Amino acid sequence: MSTVPTTLIDPLSGSSLRLELVALGNIVGTATGFVVARGGRHFLITNWHVVSGRHPETRQPLLGNGAVPDQIRIYHHATKGLGVWILATDALLDGNGDPLWIEHPRGSRVDVVALPIQEEPDIAFYPLDLALAETDMIPRPAMPVSIIGYPFGLAAGAGAGFPIWKTGHIASDPDLDYDGKPTFLIDATTRGGMSGSPVVLRLTGGYPTRNGGMVLAGGMATKFLGVYAGRIHDDVEIGYVWRPVVVAEILEAAG
Repeated sequence: MSTVPTTLIDPLSGSSLRLELVALGNIVGTATGFVVARGGRHFLITNWHVVSGRHPETRQPLLGNGAVPDQIRIYHHATKGLGVWILATDALLDGNGDPLWIEHPRGSRVDVVALPIQEEPDIAFYPLDLALAETDMIPRPAMPVSIIGYPFGLAAGAGAGFPIWKTGHIASDPDLDYDGKPTFLIDATTRGGMSGSPVVLRLTGGYPTRNGGMVLAGGMATKFLGVYAGRIHDDVEIGYVWRPVVVAEILEAAG
């Protein structure tokens, strides 16, 4: 009697989704986003520069031809089971050309947005639990982190595929702001398509806590560190991560 082998998928692999940005019917880029739940609604979290197609500081188009996206294609999980995908196309702008995404109260200066997702009966959501940001674990420089996304649109598995877990290391003291913003730095060989990826710290065994104690456990602990938003310079393998607090503030603004 034969048995079917069990396929193990990390829960966080179900949260990150592959995105394609569309301008006037043409795919102009790829990116990553992840789903969160609040008040019975689901939101796609990604970067402001992803949905706008513009630099968050200068607001100039990121593409040389000046194209900016008007739609986003999201590869969702189907209710039929993991590994089955549904491609949904959501508008980014309303009939007046105004954004449908929800920005931070500080606007594009915070390069993170929440896009309300259309609820479809055939789509299954696997939201990232924002409570993971409260895991009592102290992140420190040089600790390894995982950036869970789609570099150059690459994926594991069939169809749209599951995200790639890229490993980096914390490159600045996480409690210190970089460039006066609620961000910190990581050292990682990230690539295009990973903007909007969740960044997590995952440790096995003991880890330090805020009260100066130490958790001594044989299990695995995960802390959500924030949203990856790209490298600070094309020639440097240093990227920045927006802290979870900005996601909470955007969702609060959503009502």
